[in-house]
Amino acid sequence: MKMKVIMSRAAMTLLSGLLVTVLTSISEGLALQRATQDNSVVPPTFADLATTDRFEGKSAPVKIVTRQARTYRTMLRDSIKDGPNFAGHYAIGQWGCGAGCVQFAIIDAKTGNVYFPPFFVSVVAGPEEKMDEIPEPLQFKPDSKLLIVTGARNEKGGGVYYYKWENNRLALITSTTLPKH
Repeated sequence: MKMKVIMSRAAMTLLSGLLVTVLTSISEGLALQRATQDNSVVPPTFADLATTDRFEGKSAPVKIVTRQARTYRTMLRDSIKDGPNFAGHYAIGQWGCGAGCVQFAIIDAKTGNVYFPPFFVSVVAGPEEKMDEIPEPLQFKPDSKLLIVTGARNEKGGGVYYYKWENNRLALITSTTLPKH
């Protein structure tokens, strides 16, 4: 028995959109997993995770809806005043949480939503290192979805962690360990 398959125009559009999304994800994954000759993964660059999504205009008021957001409401509001500084329409606000410690949040300039990562960052440095030789704990750019975190997350370990901002969360791409001090 032969079956005739008839697809509506909407179904065809949906399937072609899904195919484009899958192929884009595979392509991005392959680009981020470039390997060196010794099979170690090459960390992504800001250009690898570039975004063309740009927000210009007045930022939405920060939504203070969680206990954590209430605790840091002044820092959050101050962080968004100058507009987006990360991933097109987000602002990373950061503040100290002790000597050599940084807490941060990511604020959506379009909606005012606030996202707190599940970790804070402690600077990891040996006594012989000069202050100007220690990298910033958070490195990011307005036109890239890449966030580079250098230090110990929640005071554990120590490394350089490469995150991609996607679906309103940080997704770890790869990491490297820091030399022992």
